[in-house]
Amino acid sequence: MNLLDHDEKDILMAIVSRHSKKLDRALPGANLMFHVKLHEIGGRMKYSLHSRVKVGKEMLAAEAADWDLNRTTHKVMEKLMNSVEHTLHTEGQKQQKFHPKKAKRGFGKNIKLKLRGRAKIL
Repeated sequence: MNLLDHDEKDILMAIVSRHSKKLDRALPGANLMFHVKLHEIGGRMKYSLHSRVKVGKEMLAAEAADWDLNRTTHKVMEKLMNSVEHTLHTEGQKQQKFHPKKAKRGFGKNIKLKLRGRAKIL
């Protein structure tokens, strides 16, 4: 991060701190590592960001590269959050009720259900 000027550091720290709050809710006490590379191509600066977070014994990583620091930082942090959600299954699916007519073949064979006041064996 020593390669960035003061304004770029402020932008980077603001975005990373905002996303790290979300990351801290999913992984309390996680270590977030961030690495910034600058590439000068044709007089323009291209930013390459690499981030890693340690989850138990696993290390999750994400990287992104773009011409705009703001957009690149958002990209890499969103990729990291998606990787954490995918690995830890933090986002759940809505539970659905069991419906005997929509059940798979053979699934409800010996289940007694009470439908409309009568007991039926499927």
